[in-house]
This record gives sequence, structure tokens and C-alpha cells, in this order.
Amino acid sequence: MSVSFTHFLPLRLIALLCLLSLSLQAQRPASTIPNQTGGNTSNSGQRGGDQRETAPDTFGIFIFHVDNPNEERPYGDSLLTTFHQFDPTRQLPDDYASLGILGAAHQPLVYQGEDRGGFNLGWNQYNLYHVNGRTMPYYRLERPYTDLQFVQGSEQQDNIISAKFSRNFANGINYALDYRAITQEASASQYPNQRNQTRALATGFWLHSKGGRYDGFISYSANTTNAEDNGGIITLPESGGEFDSPATAEVFLDDGQSRYALREIMYTQYYRFGGQVDSTGRSRRAFTLSHQFDYDKNTYRFADEYTLTDTTFYQRFPSLLQDIRGARYFVEQRSIENSFRLSTFRLADGNRQRQQKDLVEVGLTHRYNDVRMEPTDTVVNNLLLTGKIGLRPGDRLRLQIEGLLALWDQVGDFSLKGSLDIDLKKAGILHLEVRNQLYSPTLLEGRFWLTQQELYRSNFDKTVSNKLAASYRLESIGVELGGTYHLLNNFIYFDSTAAPQQTGTPLSILQLSAQKDFRFGAFSLRNRVVLQQTDDEFLRLPNIFAKHSLVYNGLWFQVLNVQIGADVRYTTAFQPDYYNPVIAQFQLQNRQEVDFFPNVDAYFSFRVSRFRAFIKGENLSTIWAPDQRLFLSAFYPWPSSALRFGVSWRMLD
Repeated sequence: MSVSFTHFLPLRLIALLCLLSLSLQAQRPASTIPNQTGGNTSNSGQRGGDQRETAPDTFGIFIFHVDNPNEERPYGDSLLTTFHQFDPTRQLPDDYASLGILGAAHQPLVYQGEDRGGFNLGWNQYNLYHVNGRTMPYYRLERPYTDLQFVQGSEQQDNIISAKFSRNFANGINYALDYRAITQEASASQYPNQRNQTRALATGFWLHSKGGRYDGFISYSANTTNAEDNGGIITLPESGGEFDSPATAEVFLDDGQSRYALREIMYTQYYRFGGQVDSTGRSRRAFTLSHQFDYDKNTYRFADEYTLTDTTFYQRFPSLLQDIRGARYFVEQRSIENSFRLSTFRLADGNRQRQQKDLVEVGLTHRYNDVRMEPTDTVVNNLLLTGKIGLRPGDRLRLQIEGLLALWDQVGDFSLKGSLDIDLKKAGILHLEVRNQLYSPTLLEGRFWLTQQELYRSNFDKTVSNKLAASYRLESIGVELGGTYHLLNNFIYFDSTAAPQQTGTPLSILQLSAQKDFRFGAFSLRNRVVLQQTDDEFLRLPNIFAKHSLVYNGLWFQVLNVQIGADVRYTTAFQPDYYNPVIAQFQLQNRQEVDFFPNVDAYFSFRVSRFRAFIKGENLSTIWAPDQRLFLSAFYPWPSSALRFGVSWRMLD
């Protein structure tokens, strides 16, 4: 199998859209129509979310998602606080473990669990880089908005290009685009057969009726990840030797290549009854009927032509060499989903930002999944009964409850989760969260075909997952404390032979976190530490993950906002999982344990009006420890020190 590394969205298209934003006259549609879903306003599902960026930074743009147009948040992204954190695996409060290069497979360093509901293939290792119709942002705005970003690595073939664009047209039509290209194809600074290219595009139209009773959202998303998989490093180049170059490293696979192509077309529509504003300015109760149609076509491919240099890999995993010519698979999933929901709600009064005061919703979703594997096919029908309850009686209290129950295939699967936010004013903010789930194994956990041979077939029980979390934040002293407890029954994992297994005993995970910011004039010291305790036999995670930042903020020449800082992150010694490119899963391994090795970055960033730029030194620890490398996944070292720069330009005309 060959992998094409051509860009599927030419940059000239982005440039044309930017010109449109400057040349056409904008018309603002009427206010966002009341919707019916409770929605989740946390940053966990949004690219670039960081709980530390709390300073006001708004400019008349509000962002929302199609599943909840009534839950808006002010869109602000021009601060310097986290501008230099371009890597999606480092943009959330807790980092992810990746394979050492930008755009690679990843998994959380701090266990999170996941929301499950319905059939799941099991390939989720690129989720942070992808976008779809439910996660793409829509904007309520008055003027066209464009945000272009470019980040350059140590070589020209190592870069990130992103573009966000939205504008209004006549007759209540709004257009939105979200595009990001991650290219990691440098040769001099990377190890053999280690390249990644991800293209993530989401674009859509928002149709808003003149009377304000109908809203329609039509979106298209295309995510493509091409990767050359070397299976990790057997031996690193000799430091200071004659051939001290990453290209001389010995790798497990010389020709492993994978391609994931995800395509989606989705149409979401809402029809509202009631909800008018009375003479006193209060919103009346509204009733909404909604329908969502979603068509997905996803393909997953892997191929490796066996050579003698691959012997070490296949000696470790002999079951993966079903054919002496090598390993390959092709899986295609086509799904059609129809969802119908009925809800009643009231909007909060007097806020420019639209929010629901209360919500009651029931819904029914049918999802038809047709999975084609070599040489067999599988069909799974999901019929899901859903419900939501939301209460926001004031600015100081918010309660959300969501439920799901499977009625057809995978019958009995369920999910129940809730969250409570209490604003105690000067006494701080309290957040409580609970989740209880019962879900079926993924396709990859239950059955898998490799080179047209059945690699394994399991008959696992359903997994029971429970989560209880609480956090407390006191803004006056800049501190946040948190605690989370996970309890898993029938947990499924991949063992050191790359075979799926299920635990017969409950697995518990206890996590404690503390975050504190110290300020000394123009300097600040930001700290976050997470302690977690689990069973190392089945789930191997670091006992401590921490990151610290020393930052200087200043205003130079009365116009130049400047930030100079250094970031340090580290984990205690642990036995990290190994990413097996053939099964595309993180698995247990017993051959490598990584020691404590802090990773240090330093950066300089500045802002002038709507233009931002940074220059960053990465992995500086290798300057004074040239023989050491950072490992967050077994046998996948991070590269040595390098420079990277980035720019961002925002236009609001």
C-alpha cells in the first residue's frame, strides 16, 4: 500500500475565503434560535481549551455547536497565555502521551475514561486532531471573522497551518470553516519511517429563518491521517559519534504505513414553538422539535511489507505475521444515523450570551452501522433512547443530567452522567461530576481480521465504568484542588502480546490534583500536579504528572504585549504503554521502564493589535543531557532540542 502526502485542501482556497471576508458586505442574521439540548460547555471536547485562560478577551463573537445552539460562550483567543502551545496533546489541562512527534497517536497520561453510547470501532488514537459536525464551531457575529495561523518547525516539511473563518450572508445565512493541516515530514530531525500528515476540515452553513422559528445546519467534515509507522526505536544513534543523526537509528518496521480517512455529511434542523419575549423582556417557555441526519464513511488501512529488518518486531509479536509477505488490513464503516428530539426550555433573561435557564428533553436515535472487513462483513443497529435535564435558576447554580439506553443491538448498554456547578462568590466555585456506564466492547476488542485471517475472536462481558469527581477553585488566591475516583469492572486492555484481555477483578483509580499560581509583579509561576494511584498490572500510568511555568508578562514601547517563559513537565518513573502500529492500539509491555526526565521548553511571544508571534526552543533538556531522551510511550523517544516559530493574524472586517 502506498500513502499519498498531498494536501487535499489547497491553500489558495483558504486565501480566497479570506478575500471574500474582506470584500463582501456582511448582514447579521436574527438571534440564535432556541435549541433543545443541554450541551456540555467544558473544554474537553474543544481544540485548544485550557482552564487557566480566564482573562476577558471578547470582541463580539459567540461560539456554539449544532447540538446546542442556545449554549453559547464568548469566543476569545487573542491572549498570549497559551499561544505557544501549538501541540494538541499539550493544550488541555493534563498532557497526553504521544509517539514523540507532532500529529502522532496519543493517549492520556492521566486516566479520563470516555463517554460511550452505541457501536465503536476502537480506533481513537487520533481524536485530538480530528473534527466533525458535532464539534466544529459555529459563530454568532456581526462582522466577518478570519483567523490564520502558521507554525514552522526545524525544517520546512514540519509545520501546522490552520484557518478559521465565518461570515454572514443575506437571508439569514452564515458560513463557517475550520481547517487545520499538520505536516511532520522532516527527514534530518526524525527517525527512519516516521512521518505524519493530518488534514482536518469542517465546513458548514447555518440557515436561520426570517421569523426565527426554523434553524438548519448543514455540515461536511473530512479528516485524513497518513502515517509512516516504524514501530519504535530499537537503538538510538551513538551520541557524538560519526553517524550521530536520527536517520541512523534502528527501527522495528521499515515500511509500516497507515491511512485513516473519515468523511461525514450531517444536517441538523430545529423547529421552535413559542419562546417569544414578552413586554417585560422575559423569554417565554419554548418547545422545540429537532431532527438530525448523519452519514459517515470511514476507512482504516494498514500495510507493512515484511523484510529481514522487521524480524525483531515479528519475533516479539509472532501472531501478527499471518503471511510471510507482511501484514495488512482494510476496514470500511458506513453509518446512517437519524435522531429525533423533543424539548422544552426557557432562555436566561438579560444576557448577551445566550444560555438556557432550564431544559427537559427526550430523544430517540437510530444508527445503522455497516462494517466491511476482509473477508467478512458486520451489521450493527443501535436504537438509543436519550434524555437530558438542565437547570440554571441563577448565575450561581447549574445542574445537568444526561442519560442513554440501548434498545436494539448492544441492548442494555446505558450511560447516566450529571454535573453540578455552584458559585459561592468569594468563597470559590465548586464542581461535582458523576458518571455511570455499561458498554459493549469495541469491534477491535472483540474481533479482528489481519491479512484476511481471523487474528482473534473474543466473547468479553460488558464493561461497567463509574466516575466520581469534585473540584474546588478559589480565584482570589489562584488555587484549584480536585479529586477523581474511577471504578472499572470487566476492564478490557491489550496485553504484552498484542492480544485483548479482560480483567476478572475490579480496577480502581484514585486521582488528586492541585493547581496554584503565584504572582511576583510582572512574573508568575504556574503549577499543576496530579497524583494517581492504580493497579500497575493492567493500567500503567505515572504516579505523578506535573507541569510548571515561569512567565514574565510586560508591555514594551506601550504597544507590544510580551510574554517570556519556560515550561517544565515531568512524570515519575513508570512503565509506559507501547503503541503497536499493526493493531493501532496502546498495549502493555515489559521491556522498558522510563526514569524521571524533565522536559524543558522556553519561548518568547508577543502581540501587536491582532497579530501574534512566538519563537520556542523545544526539548532543551537534551542540551545538557545529550544521551537522554523523553519517553512517554515505550520505544518512541522525543527528538533532541530544536527551534520552532509561529504567527497568527486575525481579521474582523
